[in-house]
Amino acid sequence: TATPEEAPWWQVGTASRPSPDPEPQPAAAAPADVPAAVAAAVAPVATVAPDDEAADDHDGMTILSSDLARLRDRLPTWSQDAVPGPFPAPEPAPLPARLVLSTGLVVALDRAVLLGRAPQVARVTNRELPRLVTVPSPNQDISRTHAEVRTEGEHVVVTDLDSTNGVHVSRPGQGVRRLHPGEPSVIGTDEVVDLGDGVTFTVERSA
Repeated sequence: TATPEEAPWWQVGTASRPSPDPEPQPAAAAPADVPAAVAAAVAPVATVAPDDEAADDHDGMTILSSDLARLRDRLPTWSQDAVPGPFPAPEPAPLPARLVLSTGLVVALDRAVLLGRAPQVARVTNRELPRLVTVPSPNQDISRTHAEVRTEGEHVVVTDLDSTNGVHVSRPGQGVRRLHPGEPSVIGTDEVVDLGDGVTFTVERSA
């Protein structure tokens, strides 16, 4: 065999020419006995998951756009207004009313009240049995069933039941007016109702 010095001149160039680099090959999975640092270097690169797949891995403090859309769909319609409200406030219930008679008697107005020297239920047609209140009338100025007092909503109304001498209402600083028979009239807490024979009453409200 000829040595390089003895090789023909047409073989010298081909013998000393270096071989080309091989094509790069994808990294193979590291075997179990390869150190962890080497295995990490040859491991394939992980791809980033889209929002739906990464939703379970976020830090809990960041709201994704998909979460925000779902939350917006669950909100009531008024929450998307520029300025929600105003909200209607419930109206307070009126305080219970009662009659305070000049005779010293106090009568609750939890139902209709009939006043007279001998009141009778037959004079009214209410479904609920009214409260009968007898007042003294030595001169018989007060009729047997003289007047009815009841509440209508937040108001107290008095009705003259066709009494003989009528029902008169007065207010401090104003004159006296006589109620029309059979017509309910609203009575305020600052008014005095006169049935006759010195018998009067006022309306009070208290808790």
